[in-house]
Amino acid sequence: MTLSDSERALRTRLKDIMSKYLDNSLLLSGGLDSSILCYLMRPKFSVVTSLGHNSQDLIFANRVAKKYSQNHIECVVDSTDIVEIIPHIIKTFKTFDPLEIRNSSVIFFGLREARNNGYNSIVTGDGADELFAGYNYLQRYFADLKKLQEILTDLWKIMRFSSRKLGETLDIKVDTPYLEKPLYDFATAIDIHEKVGEINGKKWGKFILRKAFAKELGSTVWRKKMALEQGSGFEQISIEFEKLIDNQQFAKELQDAAHNNVKISSKEHLYYYRIYESFFGRPIEETCNSPRCSFCGSCLEYTKYCYTCGAFPAILNL
Repeated sequence: MTLSDSERALRTRLKDIMSKYLDNSLLLSGGLDSSILCYLMRPKFSVVTSLGHNSQDLIFANRVAKKYSQNHIECVVDSTDIVEIIPHIIKTFKTFDPLEIRNSSVIFFGLREARNNGYNSIVTGDGADELFAGYNYLQRYFADLKKLQEILTDLWKIMRFSSRKLGETLDIKVDTPYLEKPLYDFATAIDIHEKVGEINGKKWGKFILRKAFAKELGSTVWRKKMALEQGSGFEQISIEFEKLIDNQQFAKELQDAAHNNVKISSKEHLYYYRIYESFFGRPIEETCNSPRCSFCGSCLEYTKYCYTCGAFPAILNL
């Protein structure tokens, strides 16, 4: 496959950036973004996190690591391990959003494993989904690329990444090549048509990334996008809370929370809220000058999404 000028420019910029990180460790999920980094840096140490031994990330990360990583570690945890570190995640991010907690937990274990193996810095694939239209929910806009560009532009203004803050708590520096200025400027400047393309009747986001590294990564570039919690199997942790909280207790605490303007969606959500309240009190008791979330009463940084409880949209009838 002949590369376009844009694809060659992308490869050059990313290769130049990665030349600084050849001694770093790598958080390798086996998805497109981290697999590209693995190919470019040939890491001395890479790590994948998984709940149990049957996750998709284990399969894909091993496939890439066999070719390009010098030492690949599988950080396999069980539900007890996850429950143990949940208070740390909640306290660090001041949240009881199940999605945020699950995804951040995946990253936590990977960063800790690298630190325990003597590495002071680690590379992650943060930013590629935001810059190149990789998220699954963005597919609804593939038929209207002008609208997609508007959505991405808004996303670039508010995007944030839990890996950096987790790195601070674990004393490991997190490097994010996709967010470095040469690549960020390139990604935000190229035409939206470079980011969405069609193969065999199916439209794909991150199209320029896929094409630019298809030769080296083969079928990996066409791996379906999976959130961290899905690829790692961490979404299965919700089953654990069905055992920890009985139905009668759940019904009672659901009502108690509602009296304090907190809408709980599941036993998992309730478990996290209990811990959140023990650290921070009730969200409605916060003093703020911004709009409040319709689902928990917390002060909103961004009206469409509540970082505290995970509500989307965060304000009803907005």
